[in-house]
Amino acid sequence: MDYVSHPLIYEGTVEDREYQRVISGAARARNTLVVLPTALGKTVISALVAADLLYSYRGRRVLVMAPTRPLCVQHLETFRRIIRLPEDDFVLLTGRTGATFREAVWAGRPRVVFATPQVVRNDLLAGRMSLEGFGLLVFDECHRSVKEYAYTEIASQYASTPGYPLILGMTASPGSDIERVKAICRSLSVEHVEYRNDDDADVRPYIQPVTVESITVDLPPEYGPVRDALKGMLDERVKWLQARGYLKGAYRGVSRRQLLELGIELRYAAEMSIEEERGPIYAVISRQASALTIFHMIELLEAQGAHTLRAFVDRMADEGGENRGHSAILDDEAFAFVRRFLEGDHAVEHPKVEALRGLLEEQFRGGSGTGSRALVFTQYRDTAAHLVEVLNGVKGIVAERFVGQASRPHDRGLTQDRQGSLIRDLRDGLLNTLVATSIAEEGLDIPQVDLVVFYEPIPSEIRYIQRRGRTGRRAAGRAVILATRDTLDMIYLYVSQGRVERMRGIAQRLNAVLKPVIRPGQRPAPDPLSQGELDQIYSRTASKPEPMSGSALDSEKERLSAMARLVSRAERSIYMKVLEGGTAGTADKALYREMEEEGFSREVVRAAMARLVGAKHVAEAPKAREGTPSAVPSVISIPQKDIPGTRLMSIEVERVEPGRVLVQVDGRWMASLLPENYDGPRELLKRGRSFEALCYLYHDEGGALLLRVRRVVKAGLP
Repeated sequence: MDYVSHPLIYEGTVEDREYQRVISGAARARNTLVVLPTALGKTVISALVAADLLYSYRGRRVLVMAPTRPLCVQHLETFRRIIRLPEDDFVLLTGRTGATFREAVWAGRPRVVFATPQVVRNDLLAGRMSLEGFGLLVFDECHRSVKEYAYTEIASQYASTPGYPLILGMTASPGSDIERVKAICRSLSVEHVEYRNDDDADVRPYIQPVTVESITVDLPPEYGPVRDALKGMLDERVKWLQARGYLKGAYRGVSRRQLLELGIELRYAAEMSIEEERGPIYAVISRQASALTIFHMIELLEAQGAHTLRAFVDRMADEGGENRGHSAILDDEAFAFVRRFLEGDHAVEHPKVEALRGLLEEQFRGGSGTGSRALVFTQYRDTAAHLVEVLNGVKGIVAERFVGQASRPHDRGLTQDRQGSLIRDLRDGLLNTLVATSIAEEGLDIPQVDLVVFYEPIPSEIRYIQRRGRTGRRAAGRAVILATRDTLDMIYLYVSQGRVERMRGIAQRLNAVLKPVIRPGQRPAPDPLSQGELDQIYSRTASKPEPMSGSALDSEKERLSAMARLVSRAERSIYMKVLEGGTAGTADKALYREMEEEGFSREVVRAAMARLVGAKHVAEAPKAREGTPSAVPSVISIPQKDIPGTRLMSIEVERVEPGRVLVQVDGRWMASLLPENYDGPRELLKRGRSFEALCYLYHDEGGALLLRVRRVVKAGLP
């Protein structure tokens, strides 16, 4: 096997694959959208592009973004394993990272930053960072780059930064609508598309075969009368809307999309109307909302079964009169029959449940199924909970529900830590089945599974590809789609497959219409790392980094905790140095040099400085900040403003006692300094130390003289 050879890539780490070499070569030169099937190494390609930029342009940095924190952690791990840079050159920023730490990272030396787009956008808007200095931005799962998603705003700002901004977007599925794909390309300033599918000659050797099959079942006869009752209720509302001109066409052919679009039109009309005209519009909105809800109930019955429909109806009842549309349904005489069916013991299981049980029993039967893993996808949490309960009653199946973080009444979400724990349990064999909602479709590093089951077909080609891509990663896989005959299931089954084929054609045609991006500047001449710099890097990276111990998320917490301790230590040290400099201040270069000699990185020093400035213990000189928001001030000093009611006094510590410090003030008075009356570094409260401070003296009720220190302005040498 041949491996990639590069000054910043660990030897024997990345297999030299032709398609990755070609794609990364194209992405080095221009803004590129990479469309590649899941498990073919999109992250590896981005690491190859990043390594080349970091080597060729010594002063540039790389920003890698992904929609979720766990996915950012996965990218961090992959880059650490591939790119030969010291550990402190890789930094992870998420919503759990404090703003002060983030600002320090943006201003600091780490060359590869991993972050969620929400964090990047927030820090851009708050002025905590600038995208100048970043030679490459990577947008993972970039099919999200539409409308108001954070990616769009970040890419727009980056495209206008001085120099030669370079963008790499990655996705397994940009969509099947050419206008939508063009919108993604526009939002990311994409100039070129690199597309591969399973049939391409340079990809085929690395693709594991995945068989896709569908199993169709019939709706139980017991469901027929219930479906008829619901359709009768839907027909009544649709006819009402058609009779008044709000819907057109045959009433039995009304789709969910038509009802949704009508709702948007009606709410817009209500907003544009005067108060007196809104009553009739709200009456129409109530009918439209009821029709849409009943449409949804029919689909739940057909595709999910009585259990999921009953859970939905129970939530409607819990809302009481808060939702007029739901109340109208619950009060409808025709709905009484549906309620009786759902509440009775004769509500039979949907035949998909038995089909799923049979599939998994076959998958795990005997010794051959011992190491097998299965992932079951369903649209709804209620269905997932019910399936887990059923499957855990089957010998040989150990299943858990895998859902998102959001909690709802009577339904707690899963924290990211719990999600990570379940994924590890699946990998380690403590579980063999996860029943998941859409949260598992993209981003998370689900271990290799042999079988993926779609409990229902989905019309989205993006989600179809994401689900299917969860199997066939390291070995042959199997994907099974369950569908109910003579229902919307069958329509969705054919729609998704057709859209996948259409998406392939769109991606291949895009290069004919995309145009080069006009950048703010010309591509700079390479400024590669010198051999001496490489030798320094090699001396610090003699061996490949060990995987993060335990959970990567736990390691991130440990790292943040360690950084917080370092920042606190640096904060105390800086404060003392500046106090010893007094009102004249301390030159920033000298301060940073001294702190680095003490072992503090520039990142930590900057974070400590931000905290001291925020607490008004020190001040930055009013140096122009025309460059980036992270420009370093020229002088750091004690704030010069007087504090009303105080004056400058000389303090000398005479004695430290429990609960107080006895001090001499201006060489004349002895006073007590209580803990709550002192706002300064604790290092000064030692016998023999002296300092100058803005203070005032006062007497307590017993007549004792007390000192209140509002701001220390200069520390005497110990």
